[in-house]
Amino acid sequence: MVSFRLYAVLLLSLLIKTDYYSQELVSEGGTIKVSPSAVLQEKVRQWVGVQKQRSEEAARWQEQQQQLAALNDLRRTEIKQIDTLITAAGQRLEEATAQQRELQKEQAELSNRRNFLLDNITELEKTMRECIARFPQPLRKKVEDAIYRLENPDNDRPLQDRYRDVLAILSASIAFDNAITVTREIREVEGERIALETIYMGLTRAWYVGRGNTIAGHGKSTTEGWEWQPDNSISGQVRQAIDIYRKESSPGYVKLPF
Repeated sequence: MVSFRLYAVLLLSLLIKTDYYSQELVSEGGTIKVSPSAVLQEKVRQWVGVQKQRSEEAARWQEQQQQLAALNDLRRTEIKQIDTLITAAGQRLEEATAQQRELQKEQAELSNRRNFLLDNITELEKTMRECIARFPQPLRKKVEDAIYRLENPDNDRPLQDRYRDVLAILSASIAFDNAITVTREIREVEGERIALETIYMGLTRAWYVGRGNTIAGHGKSTTEGWEWQPDNSISGQVRQAIDIYRKESSPGYVKLPF
């Protein structure tokens, strides 16, 4: 830039001197001619303008080069960051893929376990339904809600609820089978519904007495339900057994028909 300005100053000085010794316009026969010094001056002026423009373009280009260099540095930094992100994303993808495979494995195991539990509870419910007919009336009353759901199955019910009902019925059945139970019932005897007192020995045998100890009988469980057989001759024994159970009579041996 400095050399260009110096060179321009020298040219301008030369032009001034040339202009000083010559005329710019020469008149010849009424025609005005441009002197060589004026032409030279114009050429120099144009050359100076071109050089000035070149200098300005060079300065702008140098500035743009600096901006491009800074932009390239920024782009390289961004590329490094993107590479780091891609590497981290690849690692996370591998971890996610491994977790997905593990979850799929667990899901398959859970599905197999659920299928096993489903088959198991279905078989248990089927077996339990076949036993319900053997249940005496007092036992049925204790778990009547669970029995109702068992006899009216809903396959959309959660497995834990279905297992809960089966366990409730089993628990009540075991407790009833390991105890002597005395209840008051209304049952049809010889075509007449009368109030009876019945003593159950577990889930399989029972004896009843009623109407002032004038009627009595015994029963047993079958696959079709309970079968009752009238036998008024045992009314005294049944009454004595019930009184002993209720501690209304002294303990003693009572013979009852099986």
